[in-house]
Amino acid sequence: MLFSFLTLLHLFALLAVSLRIFSRRPTRGTALAWLLLIILVPAVGVLMYLLIGERRLGRTWMERAIAMEPQVRRWAAEIPATTVVDPGVLTTGAESVSRLATGSVGLPLMGGHHLQLLPDSASSMRALIADIDAARSSVHLEFYIWSDGGFVDDLVAALVHAAQRGVPCCALMDSLGSRPFFKSEAFGQLRDAGVEIVEILPVNPLRALLVRLDLRDHRKIAVIDRRIAYTGSMNIADPRFFKQDAGVGEWVDAMVRIEGPAAWILEAVSLSLTTLQTGEDFAPPPPPDLAAAGDALVQIFPSGPQSAIRHIEQLLLAAIYAARHEIVLTTPYFVPGETLLTALRSAAIRGVRVILIVPEKIDSWLVRYASNAYVDDLLAVGITILRFQAGLLHTKSMVVDEELTVFGTVNLDLRSFELNFEVSMISYDPAFSAATRAMQRQYEASSQALQLDRWRARPNSRRLLENAVQLLSPLL
Repeated sequence: MLFSFLTLLHLFALLAVSLRIFSRRPTRGTALAWLLLIILVPAVGVLMYLLIGERRLGRTWMERAIAMEPQVRRWAAEIPATTVVDPGVLTTGAESVSRLATGSVGLPLMGGHHLQLLPDSASSMRALIADIDAARSSVHLEFYIWSDGGFVDDLVAALVHAAQRGVPCCALMDSLGSRPFFKSEAFGQLRDAGVEIVEILPVNPLRALLVRLDLRDHRKIAVIDRRIAYTGSMNIADPRFFKQDAGVGEWVDAMVRIEGPAAWILEAVSLSLTTLQTGEDFAPPPPPDLAAAGDALVQIFPSGPQSAIRHIEQLLLAAIYAARHEIVLTTPYFVPGETLLTALRSAAIRGVRVILIVPEKIDSWLVRYASNAYVDDLLAVGITILRFQAGLLHTKSMVVDEELTVFGTVNLDLRSFELNFEVSMISYDPAFSAATRAMQRQYEASSQALQLDRWRARPNSRRLLENAVQLLSPLL
C-alpha cells in the first residue's frame, strides 16, 4: 500500500513539474536535466526545482524591471551625439558585433576613451585607491564579493576619508557574495562614515518561497567622479587572504581602468540595479562634459536574469563567428551550452586558431567534472586547451584577431548567461587588444597544454562520471 502511494506521488510530482517546465519552454538541455534529476531522485529533484528551477526575481523586482525598461531606453536615446560613433568605421566583423550589442541593450558605440589594462589585483587596487583619494564629486562601487583584510582595509580607509571630506560614496554589495563582510568591523566603519550601502538581492529563508536565491549580482564596477571607471574580474578581496583554505592557490584577476564617457554609462548601469533593489526612480545625472581622454572605441554591455534572452551569449557567438585568424579565451569556469560549443568547434574547423585558458584547480568539483566532458570535443578539432598552474585564473577575457576584446565579469557558463547580473566592456581598440593578448601569453607561459591521446587514455570510470555530471550542467 505504501509503495503504491509513493509511486503515485512520484508520478504526480513528475507530471506536475514536467507541465511547469513545458509551459515555460526552457532550453532543451535545461529541461532534460531537470526531468532526469526528478526521475532519478524525485524528492530532491522536486525540492531543487521549487528552489532554483526558474528565474524568479520576484513580482516586485519584475514589476520594477518592466517599469524601468522604457526609462532606460529613453535615457540611452539621449546620450549626446558627440560621444557616439558610427559602427561603420569598424571592420566588417566588429561592426556586426557592435550593431548586435546596440540592438540588444540599447547602448551605442562610443569614442574618446583611454584604456589601461591592470593585470593583477595589487595594481588594480592601488590605482582604484589612488582615484578614490583624488575623488571630488562622487564614488560609486558595485562588487559581488567584499572581504576584509589586506589591501581591502586600505580601500575601506580611502572610502571613509572620501566620505568624511564630503564626497558622496555609494557601495552595492551582493547579499550572498558579501555575506561575511556585513558582520565585519570594516562594514561598520563604512556605514558610520556615511557611505551609502545597498544590499543587492537579500538572502533569507522566507524569500526562498518567492524568489530564486542563487540569482546574484556578479558585476564589478567602480566609477569615480563620473569620468573614471573600472571593470573586470576582481572582487574587493585580497588574494593573499581570500579563500586560502580552498586549495586552489591565489585568485588571479585583471581589471581595466577606463577614462571617458563609458564611466558614466557604467554608473547608470549600476544605478539601474539600485532602482530594481530599492524601487527608486531611474534618474542618472546628466552626462558630464568631458574632453576626449583618448581615441579608444568602447561599448558597455550589461546583462541579467530579468531578460529571457541570453544577450551576452548572443554577443559572444557573434564575435566568435566574426573571427578570421585567432580567438583566445580565459575563464575560470567553462561549462558552455551547445551553441557556444558549436561556435568554437566551427571556428577551429574553418582554420581559426582557438586557445582556451582555464585554471588547473577551481573551487567547484562539479564544475570541473562538467567542464572536462567537453575537452575531447574541443581537442579533436584542434582547439588548444591550456591549464593555468599558478593559482585560480579568474580573468574573463576574449580577444578576437587582436582587434576586438570582450572583457568583464562573464564566465563561459550558463550561470553567467542566464542567472547573474553581469557587465562586459567591448573594446574595439587594437592597443588594448594587444595588451590583453600579451597578458594572455603570460598566462600561457604558466600553463600546460592538454594532449588528445593522453586525455583519451584516462580511466573509463572518470569519463562516465564527467559525462554524467555534464548532463546536469544547466543546473550548476
